Amino acid sequence: MVTATEEPKETAQSHTPPQAATDDAPPPADGGLDLSLMKKKKKKKVKKEGGEEDDFAAKLKQLEVKDAEDAAATAEEESGNMDAGTGIWAHDETKTIGYSMLLQRFFHQLSQKNPDHTLTGTKSFKIPPPQCMREGNRKTVFANIADICKRMKRTEDHLTAYLFAELGTNGSVDGNRRLVIKGRFQQKQIEGMVRKYIIEYVTCKTCKSPDTELSKGENRLYFVTCNNCGSRRSVTAIKTGFSAQVGKRKKMQG
Repeated sequence: MVTATEEPKETAQSHTPPQAATDDAPPPADGGLDLSLMKKKKKKKVKKEGGEEDDFAAKLKQLEVKDAEDAAATAEEESGNMDAGTGIWAHDETKTIGYSMLLQRFFHQLSQKNPDHTLTGTKSFKIPPPQCMREGNRKTVFANIADICKRMKRTEDHLTAYLFAELGTNGSVDGNRRLVIKGRFQQKQIEGMVRKYIIEYVTCKTCKSPDTELSKGENRLYFVTCNNCGSRRSVTAIKTGFSAQVGKRKKMQG
């Protein structure tokens, strides 16, 4: 016969699930805990691969830098110094020198022996501006015409004839070799005339060099010969146009 106190004890044991049944229960359908663990492992794996790639890139960069340094050292050893005569430029060197290096050596020596000579074949050409002043109210003095003609390697008579033809006037040369021009002219006008004269009778049309010579050839023609490139061209003759007569009118005689 069962007592009243034992019956509730058995009822409590019947409602409590066994521990073994809980352990043997199948995992949830979504596998929550297992999926989270897998994701964590995947992240760790990616991080590890990224670290390996970074190490590989760093080592590759070191190799590239080392190769570049070795190539620069080899190139410096092969080229050497032209002025000091080291490397491939040594007098007892038997290696073959390439065309590009020979061309570099040519321009290097050219720049040393001819500092004024540039790649365009022109030389430095400096001409002072004309110094003009007024003498009285009707005359203009071109003071440094002799210096300008000396720098251009042209005669004063030729430049004077050109100025008189372009300005439509005349004048004379005083004792100080200054050109006295009849008429009032500004310095800008004289500068423009000298500039046109240089373009027409001084500068070479082929290489733009001012190192030229003006000579008189056959049929009364003038030729400009370039000392730099050797070209020769004819120039137009200076034509004297209308010249205004400056003076007093003659009184009519009755």
